[in-house]
Amino acid sequence: MRIDQLLNNCYDDFSENEKYVCHYLSRHYRDCCKKNIEEFARDCNVSKTLLVRFAKKLGLSGYSELKARIKIELLEKEQTSDGFLQSIMDSYHKMMDDLMDKDMSGIFEKLYSAERVFVYGSGSSQARAASEMKRMFLPVKDMIHLYGHDLSYGLQKIVTPQDMVFIISLSGESEAVVELGRFLRTGHVPAVSITRLRSNTLASLCEESLYINSIQLPMKYNMEYEITTPYFILIEYLYLSYQNYLVKRSDEENE
Repeated sequence: MRIDQLLNNCYDDFSENEKYVCHYLSRHYRDCCKKNIEEFARDCNVSKTLLVRFAKKLGLSGYSELKARIKIELLEKEQTSDGFLQSIMDSYHKMMDDLMDKDMSGIFEKLYSAERVFVYGSGSSQARAASEMKRMFLPVKDMIHLYGHDLSYGLQKIVTPQDMVFIISLSGESEAVVELGRFLRTGHVPAVSITRLRSNTLASLCEESLYINSIQLPMKYNMEYEITTPYFILIEYLYLSYQNYLVKRSDEENE
C-alpha cells in the first residue's frame, strides 16, 4: 500500500501532533528523503520519539523505513517521467487494479437505500465529472448535481442521514469541501470522497474514499494541465459495478 493510502487509513488514529506531521509530510516528501530523523523532527517541531511512533502507526518499523518507502515511490515517478504517454497508461491500469481490489459493497448498499443522492464537484473538471456521474446513473438512480461553493453550503441545510453525498475534489483540502465533509460526518450523513491519490482531509472525514491517479504534464510541455480522464474511468467503473450489484441483489431476492 502506498504511503498516501496509509496516511488516510490511519488518520483517525493520529493524535493532534501526529495529524500535523501527516499534513507536513504530505507536502514535503522530498525533504523527508533528504533529512535524518533529527532534522525532520526539528522541521515538524516534534520529538524523534513521536516520529517513530507515527511511523509505527503506519505499520512501519520506524522513520528509516518511512523514509525509504517514500524515496522508492518518488523514484518510481521519476523513472516514468520520460515516457509520459506510457506513464499515463500505467497509471490507468494501476487505478483499475486498485478499484477492482476495493470492496464496494458498503458504498452500493448505502446508494441503494438512500432517499436522495447528491453529487458535488468542487472545481470545473470535478463539476463536469459530477454532471457525467448524474447522467450515467440516471437509468438506475436519480442523482442531484450541485455545483458552486454557495450550493455546498445550501446542501448543509437540507441533507439528512437518509441521504448520501458524493464529493469530487482534486486535493480534498479546499475550505468548502473540508467544511462540507465535517458537517456530513457530524450529521452522520453517508459520504464518499473522490480525490487524487494523496493524503487529504476530505478523505479522512468521509466514510468511504475513492481515488484517482492524477498526472500533471511534465514541465517541458510549458503548460499547466492535469489529466482529467481518471475521474470518468472511475465513475464508469462505479456505474458498471453498481449494475452488477443490482443484478446480484435481484437474483438473491428471487431465490
